[in-house]
Amino acid sequence: MSGRDRILVAVLAVALVALSSVAIGQAIEPQGQALEPTADVPVARGYVEGVLGRATRANPFGAWTPADRALVALLFRGLVRLGPGDTLLPDLAARWEPRDDGRTWLFHLRPDQRWEDGEPITAEDVAFTVSVLSDPDYTGPGGESWRDVTAEVIDPLTVALRLSVPLGDFPQAATQPIAPVHVLGGVPPAELPDSEFGSFPVTSGPFRLASLDAVRAQLVATGVIEPNTPGGGGRPATTPAPTDSFRTPAPTARPDAAIPYLPSIELRWYDDVEILRRDWERGLLDGVSGLSPADAKAFAAAPDARLVRYPGTTLLAVVLDLRASTSQFLDPKVRTAMLAAIDRDALVAGPLAGLGVRADSLIPPSSPVFDSAASPRIAYAPDDARAGLSDAGWKEGEGSWTPKGADDPIMIDVLCPEASANPVAYAFGAGVTEAWRAIGLAARLVPLPAAELLGQRLATGEFQVAVVPLGLGLDPDLYPLLAASQTRSGGSNVAGLQDPELDKLLEAARMSLQPEDRAAAYKALQERLAANAYMLPLAFRDEYLVLRDSVSGPARRAIGGSWERYWDVLTWRLADGR
Repeated sequence: MSGRDRILVAVLAVALVALSSVAIGQAIEPQGQALEPTADVPVARGYVEGVLGRATRANPFGAWTPADRALVALLFRGLVRLGPGDTLLPDLAARWEPRDDGRTWLFHLRPDQRWEDGEPITAEDVAFTVSVLSDPDYTGPGGESWRDVTAEVIDPLTVALRLSVPLGDFPQAATQPIAPVHVLGGVPPAELPDSEFGSFPVTSGPFRLASLDAVRAQLVATGVIEPNTPGGGGRPATTPAPTDSFRTPAPTARPDAAIPYLPSIELRWYDDVEILRRDWERGLLDGVSGLSPADAKAFAAAPDARLVRYPGTTLLAVVLDLRASTSQFLDPKVRTAMLAAIDRDALVAGPLAGLGVRADSLIPPSSPVFDSAASPRIAYAPDDARAGLSDAGWKEGEGSWTPKGADDPIMIDVLCPEASANPVAYAFGAGVTEAWRAIGLAARLVPLPAAELLGQRLATGEFQVAVVPLGLGLDPDLYPLLAASQTRSGGSNVAGLQDPELDKLLEAARMSLQPEDRAAAYKALQERLAANAYMLPLAFRDEYLVLRDSVSGPARRAIGGSWERYWDVLTWRLADGR
């Protein structure tokens, strides 16, 4: 479900407890205007983007890295796609509607849509994709998100997706790329993530893959014939025709698909930011992605460049152990005091270089259900933090504070990812540690490898405090993160929180279908979150892209991951000549 109920480790950032991205519930019926190119705009050349990182496969079932997912986003279509603002637009599906109070969603596919090899795209492809994602043997990305979803083919152009629990904003999940059953249907689910399909995909998106190697990926717009391709097959003459059965040698033009302005996209992989900087300064690249916040600001300082910022839904937060038998942080007054000790604005300005926003709630401020009145700001106030601990019965002395009812002063181990895995999260962990030391708490920073942090500490409850990035997705369904039922093995409630009243609010928020009902449910949820400070929100990190001024079209909107920056790629264009 493109992000619901899962814990994952991203390659350039340890993205922990990635929650629901089944969002944008206003679009129970499609809303908004699709941004489509016109056929009479001349195009001089293709777009070249430098990527810090690399992709190794173009496979919806094997796209672990942000670069892999970017490739998949350009090559494959979902039932719906992101639109301007907070809308969803039709893609493979022409329309959709809920049934059974949100337990079933019916999607009606557009007729006459075809895969790259000319085969029709049908409801069987959708059912196959869902069956793989929900198969217990499947271990690729997104699997945990779809475990409780089943698909029923009603007719060749209609598919019903049935959920174990109603979800009011399930359509956002339908951005999940759909895979071709006629190519992959015979491959066991366990083998799909590493199948040869990732090198020779049969695609449905606005671009098709011309080549992919250790240096670059070359994509050609659907409907564009390369001049050097014998027979107009869509593959450069310098690339040997594939012999693998996953790929046909002569892609078929698909009149159903919109043709982008850009005739091609080349993604060049870089492991060294200085080499990437050299090529950027030499003018060899039209765009750059995958940079740290500081490097992105530096690249964008070029006279002919700009930074395109996309409001992000990755929350950097302090997760506290809230198990009644072990926790010293069960009192909301204590948690609120610990939050007041942290200068969140300084963290945004420092490690994020301003490419993010202070978080005053677990709900992203870019979300249509965010309610600022229900999420009051807790100011940075070290003196108030000390007073809050004192009011909660904590005593200062002997090098730290002694919790109420305890015999010894507390020593807080602040777990975080290693700097090499996620420098931003590491810097946030260091900032939190120093902030607590400043009010007299004994605290030490404990950076850990991702496997140990996730599997040996958070998943088992062997921690006091952890500073981690949480991938919330576009729909802020907090049920997997906070519901009591999610504390069992493999669940995302690593804090061990048990609050029956909160559970009711979480369920009401995720199940509401109508916008007014969702707004009321989320308002009540945010009020309880603010009053109890179950988790300490620090900042939401932006996604971003550095572009030359010669590139036009990319527009700001909230996205759930960096790969969704291509949401409006049909409208991107380059100035003629150079």
